[in-house]
Amino acid sequence: MAETWQRQSPLARRMPLDGAARFAMTERAFLAKITVRGKVTDDAVRDALGVSLPGEPNTASSGEDHAILWLGPDEWLVVGPPESERKLSSTLATALPDAAVIDVTEGYATIRLGGPLARDVLSMGTPLDLHPRQFAAGAATRTLFARTTIILHKVSEDPVFDIHVERSQAVYLWTWLEAASRPYMDLNPTTRSV
Repeated sequence: MAETWQRQSPLARRMPLDGAARFAMTERAFLAKITVRGKVTDDAVRDALGVSLPGEPNTASSGEDHAILWLGPDEWLVVGPPESERKLSSTLATALPDAAVIDVTEGYATIRLGGPLARDVLSMGTPLDLHPRQFAAGAATRTLFARTTIILHKVSEDPVFDIHVERSQAVYLWTWLEAASRPYMDLNPTTRSV
């Protein structure tokens, strides 16, 4: 892991987008991201983090400080507050001695999309059905998006989405989302029904 003073986000030079409350895009820099694979018990995770493991495939569970995203039958992504990866990794390694606990913080960037038009913009890049009945708050999945693999997490029904993308693809994805959102920035909100 890079020392704090050496860290630089791949999106450091990108300006957040704010489409007059219809669409917003920002970076969530330096969130802790820990991959957990292997033999994991819900009790051990709940005792360590205060959050239960997601109960069903393609879901997430969230607490005050952490979110746990189900990525496979024996794989989860634990997301924590910025700059907490060392403590989080140590806590999980102690609580889960039979699991592989890997700090992937530096390998991923996180982009947050929000606003009534966020789903429309996202729908242009993925075959997923993002309608709230199919992809409700708490849904999380690894999927192909605009020719790159992402982890998509619907944080709330507002709607707010977090996209975790490999660091090497972050600028490409940001630029793609900027271009995809451009037509929506010019819409008159009184003529658009969502």
